[in-house]
Parts: sequence; C-alpha cells; structure tokens
Amino acid sequence: MRTFFTENKRFTQLVSINLLSKAGDRLFYTAMLTAAASLPNGSLAVMIVSASETLPILISLFLGVAADRQQQKLGHLVSSSLFRTLMYLGIGFIFSYPPTLLLILAASLLNLLSDISGNYSTALFSPFTKTLVKADDMEEAQGLVSLGTQLVSVLATFAGASLLTVFRESSLALINALIFLAVAILYGLMRPFLKEQESKIKTIKEKTTLSAVKDNFKSFLDDRILLINLIQLALLNGFFGGLMPLFALFIKENQELATVSNPLKISVLSGIITLFMIIGNSLTAKVFRKHSIFVINLWADITILLAGLGFIADNIWLIFLADSLLAFLVGIISPRFSADIVNRYPVERIGGIVTSVNSLLVLAPPVTSLLFPLLSTISRSLAYFGFIIYALLLLIISLGMKKNS
Repeated sequence: MRTFFTENKRFTQLVSINLLSKAGDRLFYTAMLTAAASLPNGSLAVMIVSASETLPILISLFLGVAADRQQQKLGHLVSSSLFRTLMYLGIGFIFSYPPTLLLILAASLLNLLSDISGNYSTALFSPFTKTLVKADDMEEAQGLVSLGTQLVSVLATFAGASLLTVFRESSLALINALIFLAVAILYGLMRPFLKEQESKIKTIKEKTTLSAVKDNFKSFLDDRILLINLIQLALLNGFFGGLMPLFALFIKENQELATVSNPLKISVLSGIITLFMIIGNSLTAKVFRKHSIFVINLWADITILLAGLGFIADNIWLIFLADSLLAFLVGIISPRFSADIVNRYPVERIGGIVTSVNSLLVLAPPVTSLLFPLLSTISRSLAYFGFIIYALLLLIISLGMKKNS
C-alpha cells in the first residue's frame, strides 16, 4: 500500500481531497434527519430529506455526460465546491430559525442542489483516475477509494451526530460550508500540477446529452458479462436495503442477546456489515485473485440464502455470520468491478459511464426497503422466505444469462 501511495502521489492527493468532500456529504445528514423527525409531521419531513439524498443519484445519469463535455475539469471542480459552500451557508441561515416543515423543505432543496453538484464533481474527478493510475494498479486504486469512502462515511456520520451534542444545526451547517471551501482551495492548489493530465482527457461534443446517455446504456447491454455483473451487484446491494427494516422486526420477537437493547443490535449488524465490507475493500487486490467477479457474485448469492435461513430458524448468530460473509464478498467485488469499468472505457466517456453505473447500483435498495416490509405486513414468515426466493432468483438470473451469453 505504501508503494502504491509513493508511485501515485498525485492520485493520492486528489483522492484525499475527494474524500474530504464526501465527508461534507455525510456530516450534516444526521442533523437533517433529527430535525425532520422532531416535527409533528415527522414522517413526511423525513421522506422529504430522504428524497433530497436519493434524487441526485438518479439525475447523475445526465450529470456524468455533462461532466465529460467539460474541458477545464479542475476549474469546474473548484466552482462546484464553491457552489456547495454557498448552499450550506444558506442551510445554516435556515436552521438559525426553529424548524418547521416549510424550513425543512427549503433546507432539503438546498441539500438537493448541493448533492447534485457533488455527483457532478464525482464525474469530473473520475477521468483523472484513468490518466493517473496504470491499468495494472487500477484494482488496488479502486479498493483504496472504496475503503476510504466507507471509512469517511462512517466517521463523518458519527462526527456529525457527536457535534450535534455541542453545536446547533446552524453551526454544524457552517462547519460543512467551511469543509467545502477548503475542498475548493485544495482543488485550486492542485491545478498547476495536473495541467498535463487534464490535457490528455479528450472531450466529445458531437452527440446530444440524451444520445450520450443512451449510448452508455447500450454499452452495458451489448457487453453480456459486464451486464450480468452489474445486475448481480445492484441486486446484492438491494438485499442490504431490505435487510435492516426486516431485522428491526425480527429482533422484537427473537430472544437471543436479551440483555442487549434492540437499537444496539441494529447498530451491531450495521457495524458488522461496514467492518467486513472495509476488510473486503482492503483485500480486493490480494484474495480470490483466480476467481472472476461472476463466481464471487454466486458465492455472495449463497450467503443471502444463508441469511434467509437465519431469519427462518430464528437464529441471530446465523444472520450475523451470513451478513458478514456477504459484506466481505461485496467489499471484494465492488473495487474490481469499478476497476473493470474504468479500464474498459475510453477516458472521454468515463464520467458518464461511472455515474450511470452508480445510478443503477442504487436503484434496488429503495425498492427492497419497501418490498420486504410490505411482505411482512402479510406474514413475517413470508418476508423471511422472501430472502430465500430473492437469492434463488439471483442465482437463476445470473446462471441463465451466463448460459445464453
């Protein structure tokens, strides 16, 4: 790892700035949710906050193409971070007043615009990965990016919750604004060192945005193996979307770990998933090197079967074990898949391709987070068997597509 950092100094610096920006993405999220949940119509307010976090991911399908068209990518990275600074100054002003549904709506709108700008920055940043890192080192690079993103997300969320005990929401928003200002300054300082790399990134302006988005999707559909891996990874992420709501219902009746509170049990499961995903990220370039992404995906499908059996058998330890294995395997798969994407496509299309892939990967969790709790309203056992059916469908889809490819 130290050798990689030494040989890829500029990439490491650029990633560090990008991770600081991602810290800003998560720092204020808990404050927004807490303020929303405290209102009399808290469910509606929380839904509005959640929508402000989800919609930018879908919009990024078009943002990636727009980023690919920009020649001065570092300049736009600076401008985007300054824009986010202004958005959080606005949010800080809004939270200087007692929260109401209207103020939460206004703050969520500014948060929406900030996150859109953040996803645009991700697309602007992506081409530099290809120009700064050799293809042979790409898996390790993506593993480190994924590892850093996981750690920053957890630490920033924890820091945001901790700071709320000391500062008001308005002060925390101003801290966030200062983070994005620092990101803008750091990107500005990097510009002289990356001019040569920026000049290597070609731009394509002949096609319309919609046409470019269609071409990106056509690329996935025409590449059978990549499409199978993309569907697999999206659905594996989808399992995590349905897991937590069902686990919260499961522990109400489960008698194991009786001395541990239910919120703590949920935190333990979340922590286990994060920890083993981080371990998988860190080992992606070292373990299972002889096995394809497709094969590791199939192993991951089997762990979902195991988790379903844990729910049916009323065994919390089996659930912990299965989810640990699944998180570890997904942690290995994700960087390899990202590296494959970056190495496979030309640098002038990377921004659009990466944002399109990211959008598709997050479509399943919102659906499953509604589907499995909905099944539980009919029968808790039906929801548990739903995990078994979900895993079997994953196996059938993957093996069927592989056979026809």
